[in-house]
Order: sequence, then structure tokens, then C-alpha cells
Amino acid sequence: MTTELWFGISTLLLASMVILWWPFAKKGQLATNSQNARSDANTQSYRISLEKLDTQFQEERIEQAEYDDLKAELGRKLLQDEASQEQALQIKGHSILLPIGISIFLIIASVYLYLSIGSSTELAQSAERHAQMQSQKDQFQQALTELEQKVAENPNNSEMLFNLAHFYITAQQFDKSIIAFQKLITIEGEHAEFIGPQAQALYYKNQQQMTPEVEALIKRALALDANDVSTLVLLGMDNFVNGDYAKSIMLWQQVLNNARPGTDTVTLTNAVANAKERLAMSGEAMPEMPKPTAVSSASVSANVSISDSLKEKFSPEQTIFIYAIALEGSRMPLAAIKLTAAQLPIDITLNDSNAMTPAGKISQHSNVRLFAVISQSGTPGIQPGDLHGSIINAATNGEQTYQLVIDSVAE
Repeated sequence: MTTELWFGISTLLLASMVILWWPFAKKGQLATNSQNARSDANTQSYRISLEKLDTQFQEERIEQAEYDDLKAELGRKLLQDEASQEQALQIKGHSILLPIGISIFLIIASVYLYLSIGSSTELAQSAERHAQMQSQKDQFQQALTELEQKVAENPNNSEMLFNLAHFYITAQQFDKSIIAFQKLITIEGEHAEFIGPQAQALYYKNQQQMTPEVEALIKRALALDANDVSTLVLLGMDNFVNGDYAKSIMLWQQVLNNARPGTDTVTLTNAVANAKERLAMSGEAMPEMPKPTAVSSASVSANVSISDSLKEKFSPEQTIFIYAIALEGSRMPLAAIKLTAAQLPIDITLNDSNAMTPAGKISQHSNVRLFAVISQSGTPGIQPGDLHGSIINAATNGEQTYQLVIDSVAE
């Protein structure tokens, strides 16, 4: 970008030089031609006058002394005319300093002004930012396409479908997001983490309007989970947009206090600070803040390894998914971590910080089922050919370390 910009500046300067110098070059040529013509005319006039003088002398119409004086006068006149023309040409030649001075000024002024107030750096940075944004957009679209393909191959994989539904919200494909969450409800049943995001998608689809349909979804979500993150964030946003900063502060602070996994605490903290600033400017009193939620100590620990009989059936770069699910009900993971086979054997601990969804957490269950899967495809779930192992019943009190051995091949 900078090279192209300097090329453009050079081209404009060159054009300016041509426009500036052309009249002077033309004028100089004309002046030279005029001087030559006048010199020839003077010489010719001298010769004619001298011939007339010689004729008069030969015809004895003038004396020798008079002839000599007149001839000398003609010579002096010719020399004076030549000298005056040369002086005029020199005076005109001095005017070349003007285009030279202007040319130097243009060059220096262009460079100085560009370096002092120009924006080549900003242009380069803008181009770089645009390229980065385009690259990120392309990467996002590629990830979305790959996830769509994986869901198409595994339509009942709740975890991938849940991720795809949220991807659609980010991509502003709200109708597709709503359909995906509705399918999750069909597979897993009604959960606030499926209904709240639907309300968000519909809210943004309707240009941030709180329609009766959106309100009905919010009511359903909060009836299932009064602390659902998506629903509370949405309500806080709507109150903020409508100028009820106190209400938005309380709702967002409630989300922060719950500290559920996956919560974007940085963005919410900034949002709360912004709302507080606007509230202070309005002169309203600061609301009483909700109390922080106690952090749960529920967890389950395990040493994950692979049986000797399967050690030749995997490669170190393959992905391992280790997760816990409820003993009954939804098979959506309560907590999960992703590793590589090269890390085996390994000690792991699952707790609420590893939760897949804000509402489904280990702390809500006294016992869970543990799974460890070496995935052939690199996607969650157990597919034919995957290596896996499980513990049917593991307590979440954190008092025991279980031996989770990968010892089976999925068929």
C-alpha cells in the first residue's frame, strides 16, 4: 500500500513538473529563434547599408572622410544591436530560476506535508486490519461449514448440535439457530439453556424488539432455571437499550455472581461499568447489588489410561474426550475436557469449571457416569472404531480418584 501511494505521489509530481516547465521550455525556444532571426535581419541590414554606401563612394557622391565615418557608424550600430539582443536573451535566461525554485519547493513541500500529516502508516494498518478481519471471517465460515457437516453426519449428537446452534447466532443466521435449539429440545427435553438462546435469536431477528413470542420464551426459560445466563443477559440488554440502567446492572451482576462456566465475564463486567456510569449521569441512585453465589466444591477425579491390549490401536495425535454425564435423563455432558492421546496416562479433575452448559453442572448431581473416548474423527460422542472406557457410578464429593481405563472398541 505504501509503495503504491509513493508511486502515485511521484506521478503527480512529474505531471506538475511537465505543466510547470513546458511554458518555459517553449518560451526559451521561441526566444532563441527570435534572437537568431533578429541577428540575421541586422546583418542583412548592415550589408545593404554598406553596399549603398560603397555605391555612393564609387559614384563620388561622398568624400573619403565622410565614407569612412559612415562605414564606422554602421559597424557600431551593428555591434550595439547584437549586444542588446544578447543582453535581452541573458535577462530571459535568468528567469529559469523561477521554475527551478518552484520545482524544488513542490518536492520538499510534498514530502514534508506527507510525512508530517500523511497517513501511510494508518493506511497500511487499515489494510492489515481489513485482511485480518477477512481472514477471521473466512476461518469462522470454514469452522461453521465443518460443524454443519459433522452435525449432518451425526444428527443426534447433542453437543455438536448445541455448538452449531450458538454458531448460527454469532453468524446472525437466527432462523437456523432457532431450529437447531428446537431439535435439541426434541432430543434432550426442555432445558433453559436451549430456550434462553432461542429468545435471544428471536429478539435480535426482530431488531431488538421484545415481542410477545420473545417474552413467552423468557418466561419458559426462567421457570426452568431462574439463573439461566442467556435469558438474564438478554433481559439486561433490553433494559439497557430502554434506559433502565439500574435493572440492567442487577441482571448482569446476577450472572457474574453465579460465575457459571462459559460466561463472558470480561464483557459483562465492562457492560456493568458502562451502565453504572450512565446511571450516575442520570442522577439516579445505585441499586442494591445481589449477593455472590457460593462456589461449589463438587468434583470427580480420575486417572485415565489405556489398556495394554489397545496400545497399538491409536496414534499420539488423536483426540481424547473425557466427560461426565448424569446417571439419568439428558446425555448432554455435565463437564468435559479435550486432550490428546500422547498425554496418557493422565490425572484429571472435572468440576463446574468444565461444564458444557451453564445449567448442567456436576454440582447438581451426587453421582455421575465418566467416559473417556479416543476419537477416530476428532468429534465428540462414541462412533464405531473409537476406543473408550467408562465408570458407571462416580461420586462427585471429590474424595476418591477413580481408575478410568480405555479398554473397549466401539462397534
